[in-house]
Amino acid sequence: MRCLFLPLALLLLAGCDTLSTTGSGGAELMSRLDGTWTRTITMERIRSDGSVTPEGTPEVDAFEVGRVIECNRTTLQNAGEDDRIAVSYDPAAPRGFRDCSVITSDGTASRLIFIGAGGNIIDDVVATIVEDSASRQVWSFYRFDGAEAVRTLWTLTR
Repeated sequence: MRCLFLPLALLLLAGCDTLSTTGSGGAELMSRLDGTWTRTITMERIRSDGSVTPEGTPEVDAFEVGRVIECNRTTLQNAGEDDRIAVSYDPAAPRGFRDCSVITSDGTASRLIFIGAGGNIIDDVVATIVEDSASRQVWSFYRFDGAEAVRTLWTLTR
């Protein structure tokens, strides 16, 4: 019986190391995101033959990321270094409807996870970081529509 405890203990220790976000770059990424951005949302349809065509009309709004954010008359605060609260709103009506999200990064800081997107605590949405700088961010989201894919790009600029 004693022989089983040592491998189990080593497995548990190794498991803890793989779940750690220490040094993952998530906190550094999140600090670069802090502040108010201009967000442009564009969509492209990717067809099965490889062709890509624009879809819809680009949308522009304000996108604010921070540790403490006002969200529709409620103040939300983040829980750690590797996550933030984000809110999008119409810059012409900053006190109007505010769409709020909790965002965190993956272990390599190459993707962002929007936790409980659309108010559904079950659905998380993942964005791949295409560009990452203090003055410009480009994130891509993908979804399938039958045999075709729709790529949504968020371009954030300061």
